[in-house]
Order: sequence, then C-alpha cells, then structure tokens
Amino acid sequence: MDHREQVTRLLEAQIGRETEVQDICKTADEVAGKWVDPVSGGTEEINGLVYGLVQSGKTGVLSMTGAIGADCGYRAIIVLTSDINPLYEQTLGRIKEAYPGMDVMGKNDLKDAQTFVKRLRGSTCAIVITKNKSMLTKLAENLQAGGMRGLSCLIIDDEADQASLNTKAKKADGTRSQINDAIAKLRTFFEKNTYLQVTATPQALFLQVPGHEFRPKFTVLSHPGSDYVGGEDFFGENSQLVREFDINDITTLSAGAQPTPNQSIPASLLNALDTFMIGATFKRMADVQQNCAFLCHVSLRKDDHRHIESLLWKYKLDVAEQIKSGRDAIRQRFERAYNDLVATHPPLRDTPLDAILEQIAFFSPGIAVKLVNGETDEDVAVRSPYNLFVGGNKLGRGVTIKNLLVSYYGRSPRTPQADTVLQHARMYGYRRDDIGLLRLYLPRVLHNVFRAIYKMETSLRDLIARAPSEEFRGVYIQGNLKATRANVLAPGAIGTYTGGSIYNPAQVVRDRSAETSTSDIDEMLQGIDNKTFVELPLEQITALIRKTCPDQTQSEFVWDPNAVGESILQYGKLFKQPTGYVYIDRDRGIRENRRETQGILDGGEAGRVPSGKLTLFMLRTTPRGDEHAAWWPQVRFPAGAYAFAFAV
Repeated sequence: MDHREQVTRLLEAQIGRETEVQDICKTADEVAGKWVDPVSGGTEEINGLVYGLVQSGKTGVLSMTGAIGADCGYRAIIVLTSDINPLYEQTLGRIKEAYPGMDVMGKNDLKDAQTFVKRLRGSTCAIVITKNKSMLTKLAENLQAGGMRGLSCLIIDDEADQASLNTKAKKADGTRSQINDAIAKLRTFFEKNTYLQVTATPQALFLQVPGHEFRPKFTVLSHPGSDYVGGEDFFGENSQLVREFDINDITTLSAGAQPTPNQSIPASLLNALDTFMIGATFKRMADVQQNCAFLCHVSLRKDDHRHIESLLWKYKLDVAEQIKSGRDAIRQRFERAYNDLVATHPPLRDTPLDAILEQIAFFSPGIAVKLVNGETDEDVAVRSPYNLFVGGNKLGRGVTIKNLLVSYYGRSPRTPQADTVLQHARMYGYRRDDIGLLRLYLPRVLHNVFRAIYKMETSLRDLIARAPSEEFRGVYIQGNLKATRANVLAPGAIGTYTGGSIYNPAQVVRDRSAETSTSDIDEMLQGIDNKTFVELPLEQITALIRKTCPDQTQSEFVWDPNAVGESILQYGKLFKQPTGYVYIDRDRGIRENRRETQGILDGGEAGRVPSGKLTLFMLRTTPRGDEHAAWWPQVRFPAGAYAFAFAV
C-alpha cells in the first residue's frame, strides 16, 4: 500500500464525489511531472505553483501532492502554514490524518534536535511548520546540525503569497523581511528540492521580476469539481445571485458614524436576513440535519462588530415575537423574500409560505448570533438551524463556512487590492445543490470590484492554460483596482499596457539579421494597399508583432513582443473582440529613436483608423547605406479604464 492510495481513500470518504477526487489526483500528477526527480542524483531545485480557486478544496490537492512526493522518493515533506496557532493545529491534524504511513512532526518536535534528526533519518517524514522566523530558523539549525543537506525535500508553502514574500522589496536595498529570508535559506539548504507554492491569489507571485526566486517556474491549474460555485456563478454575465443595496446602508451599521447608534436595521440587511431564514428553513424541513449560515462582513472595526451583533440579536427577538403575533408587515417581508428565492429555486414553490413561517416561529428562538475571527473552521461551526455570523478582522484565508446561504458584504477599501478582496469570498464553495438559495448582498461599487476581480482571475487562468510558458503572466486590471500590495514588488519592475494608450519599440534592428523578418512580414502583408487598413484576427496581429525585431539595446523595458502579443489576446477574449485593425505604411524614412510610449506616426495617420478596435500600425522603414529595411510596429489599445500589468 502506498501513500497515494491512503490519501485517495480518505478523500473519497470525506468528499463523497469520485470525479472531484479524480481531478485532485490529476492536478497532483501534473505537478509530479514538473518537479525535481528526488532520486535522480546530483543537485537540482525548482519552484512551482498550484493555482486553485478560493474555497475549492486546495487542502486535498496539497495532501495528494505530498503523498505522491513521498511515493516518488522525497524523504521529507515540509508544509509551511499559518502562524496563527489554531490554523496551524488544524493543518497539523489534517496532515496526520492524511499520512498514516509517515512520521508526522510539528513545531514542538523541533525542541529535541537529536531525536528530530533521528526520526528524519529513520523514515519518510512530514513536517508541519508555521511561517514564523524563530520556528523556521530552528528547523534550519536542526537540519544543519544533523547534516541533512543530502535529504531530498518537497516544500509545500500554503498561501504562498501571504507571508512568504519579501515585504521590504519596495525599499530596493537588498534587505529581506524575516520570514522571507528564513524561507529562502531553508530552500537553498537542500541539494535536491522542489518548492511548491499553493494559493488562489497568485498576483503578487507573478508580478515578481522574471527569474526571481519566488516567481513560479511552472504553474499547474487546480480545477474544482462540478459542485463548486464560484466567480462565474456570482459575477458572470448571467448571474442571478447578487442583490445590490445602497452603500449608505453600510454607514448606518457603523457605530462610529453615529453619536448614539440606534437599533434600526437597514432595509437591505433585513431583506438579506429574511431571505436567509426562508432558504435555511426550506433546507431544514427537507433534512433535520441541515443547519445553515448567514454572514455579515462589512467592517474592520470592533465597535461596528458589536453594534451589528446587537442588531442581529434584535432581529432574532423580533422575528419570534412578530410571527407569533401574526403581524402583516413581517409576513409581507417574508413573502417578498420567498418570491425572490422561488425565481431561482423553483422547488421552493412546492412548500407553502405558511408552512415555512410556522417552522420559523418554532426554530427562531434557537437562532445563534456569533462574532467570528475565522481562525479555524471550528470558529464558524454551524450547530443551530440558523447561524448568524458577524465577520471579524481575521475572517479570510482557509476558513470554510458550511451551508453558507446568504452573505451581506460591505468591506470597501478606497483602492481595493484584488488578492485581498478575493480572499473574502467566503460565499464560494461546494454548494451547487443549493445554488438557487444562495444570495450575495453588496453595494454596486463593490459589485463592480468583484466583477473586475473575476475578470482578472479568469483572464489570468486562461492565459496560463493557453501559454504554459512562464515568460509572460499579464494581470488584467480594471478601474482603480490594484493587483496586490506594493511593498512586495520591486520599484520600477511593473510594466503596464493601458487602455487608450500607444506602445512601440524605441528602435528596430536594421542590419542584415533583420532581412528574414522583413521578408516574412512583407509576405504576410502582401495584397494590402499602402496607407490603408484591414481587419484581421488578433492571432494574426500577434503573429505580425512577434515577427518584428525590436532593438533590445535601446529598450526602455516597456515594449516586449511577447507581452504585447499576450495582452492583445487577453484583451480580445475579455472584451469579446476577436479582430483588430492593421494599418500599413511602406517606405518610411524614420530613423531616430522614439520613447516606447511616444508613437512613430506622423500627422493625422492615427485618425485614419477607427479607434473602437485594437490597432496595429506597421511602418516599413526605407533602407539607407548599411541600414536594411525593417518593420516598426505600434499598438493602440482601445480607450477604457483597464490595463495589463506585467513584471519587467
């Protein structure tokens, strides 16, 4: 029996969906096809990424990958996890459960260095360690003292974009943050190792400069099972699950914004709660074991949390009293919520509203109200028929809220960071059976933010699927959205192609080496009249760009043929424009360098081509003396509040 079989059997029992377990195995096998062979001898290392989706079950992928690693010959499987102790204990427990045939050690086992090394020498070990400087340093010291450099090691960094990156990168003085430095030293200790990053928000990883030790050298997409409900369901064009509300309602939930906070519940929150009660009661009537959850996540402030808690307690008391008294107002409220859910979950229609209200009257005294910091799944355990959670400061990564039907979200930073906001998407998860009962309430401005983040995510994953090479990882950005925090990015290391702007090489190669390129482009453009434009598929436009020969000695690191080409293809898919324009101008006498955002056109040439589509202007320079003819490209992206960011 091998470790893979053990994990497979465990996942089959836990998940209950064979196809999902098969997808997990497929992802882990793909990783194994790209990592360092642990038994091939010599010295070798690589780092890669498993790119999953929020709430899609990456723990299963992590466990399966480690199991296959052990079967393939890795003697040590090191799992780097959160420094929050309850989360660490949760991860340690899951690893022990997944690897019954391994010696599993935790941070307490580091205290006895001699015994620790003996255990490492004795058999294949799994080590679960927190991303904490002292813990990582102690681990490295134990390994060094035991002379374990020759041990083959698979290091799995869970949520690798969170604490692992250098938070001093912005200083550009070569200094490292403590945890980043400790992880870097641990990685270089083993002569034979694979460093595997795992996250659903890899923007910060991909925006590290090319060749950076924490930028993935390979990426494997982890795909969720068919029961997963995610961005497409909530933020795709055909979504019926989102309800917008006035952002001023958030202000009324803020204790700090009111001298004496009143106990008036905003209409939008009241509607969200009523909708939850209808859906949760319907599920409870079908199955006595169905306990459901509601999440209100609108603030970082503890005063606000306590105020919202008091409002939810008031809701609990009011519901029981008003239903029993038979008041028309509450029946009308619940009827509106009932009709809204019927539109997306028709089976609800078979259960009369009066029957549901009777059940609510009975169960409402048992409503549980709880402020959660979400450090573990236990913090959000659903043990009552109705569980009303107020999201605290730490509610985020790694926490799954079972049977979460309705979310009321209002965290609205001035300049939202995509990776941070996406980690708040607790509404995602394996909820396909309940999809018609799901609702997300949020202000329009945040709805637009989530839509933009969803576009960013799908664009990035499509790019990886289409172009497995790590040469270019363009991150689509819309509006005032930021991809990630600035402190982990080197200054001046991010290039962007922005809507409404033009880009061109500073200069093109004009010596004999350009002859083949010029001839090939001549052939590709033959038949197109001079000083005219034609409409062509974007694939042909990118092929033309890649044929050109920019003079790299003059580069300003803005124009990059590969980056431009991939950004064009991303643009086409996102904006549903499969074609663009190509304008041709032959025999141009241009010779001087241009700024890469300056343009190479003369007079009103740009105005001859409609601006609604992406346009490639191709100018053929005239030969003179030792200078050969060459094609000089310029790209114009259509206007709009968007950009493609990439590391340069």
